[in-house]
Amino acid sequence: MKILTIGVHLFSFLILIPLAVLPSQVLSRKELQPVLSLKHLEGCRKGQTVKGLHEIKQYLKRFGYANVVDDINNNRLEHENDDTFDDVLESEIKAYQLNHNLDVTGELDTRTLEQMMLPRCGVPDIDKNGKSSMKWNHYHRGDESPNFKLFGKGYKWPPSKYNLTYKFTHTGTAPTKIDKQTLRDVCARSFAKWAVRTYSPFRFKEAGEGEHADIVIGFHRWVHGDGKPFDGPLKTYAHAFAPRDGRLHLDADENWGTGPASNEVDLESIVTHEIGHILGLLHTSDGRAVMFPTLGRGATRREIGADDILGIVALYPFGV
Repeated sequence: MKILTIGVHLFSFLILIPLAVLPSQVLSRKELQPVLSLKHLEGCRKGQTVKGLHEIKQYLKRFGYANVVDDINNNRLEHENDDTFDDVLESEIKAYQLNHNLDVTGELDTRTLEQMMLPRCGVPDIDKNGKSSMKWNHYHRGDESPNFKLFGKGYKWPPSKYNLTYKFTHTGTAPTKIDKQTLRDVCARSFAKWAVRTYSPFRFKEAGEGEHADIVIGFHRWVHGDGKPFDGPLKTYAHAFAPRDGRLHLDADENWGTGPASNEVDLESIVTHEIGHILGLLHTSDGRAVMFPTLGRGATRREIGADDILGIVALYPFGV
């Protein structure tokens, strides 16, 4: 069958707040506490001191936003633990708002707080080199304004690895309602979405018993050996690693579902998102895209969107 390709024109420009991988340090349980109720901080702005603002600072640090600000005279620790709304916090909030397609006010307005309270992917939005000159790859296609982001130079699978294999780890922590066959079926559907020939060069196959696999998928709880501990229900759902690592970890403490009910996390949406990371995509500010970082309970976002497609074609421009 003749392979269809998408004809696009590539434009690149520097982004001031690049997105990237999880920080390498192990976070403490204090740092992993949920940000479940922040409504009392609504309306806070620079110059105010309000109890609880340190929670916002620690949340933004966890997801990389401390990296968008230059050195602050070695007062970083003091800044992170006090409740003062300073210039640094304002800059971090503006970066967060920009990455989540919010009005860039630098204030803790209603929409910003609501976004922060949503459970999300554990991959940070900005890496430790937040001031570096990574590219933000853009295509122009009609009236679309793509928002996809990539891990950066070198973080991609070579053509010799376009036929990827995957397998499942069994640590005894899998949720009782998600049996092995359910997980296999969900993952097969998710991989298929990233294997459509009109925009992807990839093919995926489950490895046989005892065989090596390029991608390893499993449920885990709290500290699980990768330096990136989970944090219990309704905080971070999952995380995955840049090419060519291949690890995809799901938080076993979430209330997973395949329906899903209003109190469940949709397994297929999350697995599809994390596969995007494994292939080299980062988070996007396009809320319609699979690679948007948050997803509420009972919601689904299973289908690869236009922004996701433009991202994968930018990274793997076969036939272009």
